[in-house]
Amino acid sequence: MDWGQAITIIFGVAGFMGIFMFLINKRINSLEKRFDDVNRRLDKIEEDIREIRQLIYKSMVEPTKK
Repeated sequence: MDWGQAITIIFGVAGFMGIFMFLINKRINSLEKRFDDVNRRLDKIEEDIREIRQLIYKSMVEPTKK
């Protein structure tokens, strides 16, 4: 094996690894966006639950205070 073949193999493997890492990174970014969306939805649900709890508390406590 001469130097030309060795360099070709090295660059081929490096190119393959570069493409592989690019695709993995792209997939990770896609998953991060999905998790951010899910976190925003959960935050909204938590706010809604707090509001419902406050309304239930007001409806049960206010009539008994009078």
